[in-house]
Amino acid sequence: MQDSLALTVAAGVAVFILSQFFMKFILDPAVSLKEVLGELSHFFLFNQAKITNASGTQELQDGAKMLSAQLLAKKEAIPSYKVFGKLLGLPDEESLVNAAMELNYVAGLLNENYPGKSTPERATEISKCMECIQQHLNVRVSYLSSSR
Repeated sequence: MQDSLALTVAAGVAVFILSQFFMKFILDPAVSLKEVLGELSHFFLFNQAKITNASGTQELQDGAKMLSAQLLAKKEAIPSYKVFGKLLGLPDEESLVNAAMELNYVAGLLNENYPGKSTPERATEISKCMECIQQHLNVRVSYLSSSR
């Protein structure tokens, strides 16, 4: 009887430890990545007029760069991302990297002194980047987008 009780307690403790491990090392970082995806959507929607007209401030450029870096940093916090990312419905690794590069490019295009491109050309490039980001991450980046 005591062996059965000890085994039950040990199993309960083991389940608790494993669930805490899974929550702290897998779920919490995944939720954090999802929050960055939401921040990214907010960034584009809130600043849509300035971004799509290629008339961004230094603050917008820095915001885009920060979100780009956060996307990759949050992905790195999830161990075995290829496995757990798929299980948790997160964008695949390649899509995250591509979206981060596009976002970084948008940050550069928001600079009015971007070499070799006029404002209309930069605005067109930004719109293309926004479409790519939306496709890669499955997030809304424009009020005009009908499908995600």
